[in-house]
Amino acid sequence: MELNEKIKDYWEGEADVYSRGIQEELNGPARQAWKELIGEYLPAERNLKILDVGTGPGFFPIILGEEGHQVIGIDITENMIACAKENVKQWGQQAQLLTMDCQNLKFEDESFDAILCRNITWTLDDPKRAYREWFRVLKPGGSLLVFDACWYLHLFDESLGQKYKEREEQIRRKYGRGIHAHADEEKGRVLSKRLYLSDKLRPQWDLDCLLKLGFSKVFAQRDITDRVWDELGRELNGLTPEFLVGAQK
Repeated sequence: MELNEKIKDYWEGEADVYSRGIQEELNGPARQAWKELIGEYLPAERNLKILDVGTGPGFFPIILGEEGHQVIGIDITENMIACAKENVKQWGQQAQLLTMDCQNLKFEDESFDAILCRNITWTLDDPKRAYREWFRVLKPGGSLLVFDACWYLHLFDESLGQKYKEREEQIRRKYGRGIHAHADEEKGRVLSKRLYLSDKLRPQWDLDCLLKLGFSKVFAQRDITDRVWDELGRELNGLTPEFLVGAQK
């Protein structure tokens, strides 16, 4: 099985866990926090056609649909798209939700005003190709917003790895769970060691890649944790702060 197929197979099994997670976000402060953060980087005067890459169980289509935007959400996994369709309907929104590989998009050039993704680039086997595809389908002047973290750098950095081990032991004693609530933690850990971005120093890698591809106004916020995580989220993810990389075409 090729790496991309292994990635797809793994995330098919994580859909229910992630769907429960976004339900918690939608019913908590994260919903408004993400709206406000994203709103700071998108044009406010008009509704946009937005591509949500790696939509998962449909968090962005719901909250951006509530803001009046037309959202198309894609994910490589059928189970994630099935969950997204249920969640979007439950929350009274409409969105086109498609099973699609974000590294091989089936859209025409210059189709979208904005492209967003959350915690997806680290999972890709060829993120350079993905960024190249996103550049292709983005309209001139369109915005790219990438939210992610160095989720598995601790597997390659000895000092960080020791800190992560200690933090995980604390979390297990306190909450009876690991830092990441995956359905299959060991399978995810083994797969993550093979992923291209797991050992990269980000967001610097992303900034360099986007500039080489021709994006302009490239920037990064290296830690948006306090903006989007609640107290528990900050405790769980303190060693892997969420960052934002943005750019325009």
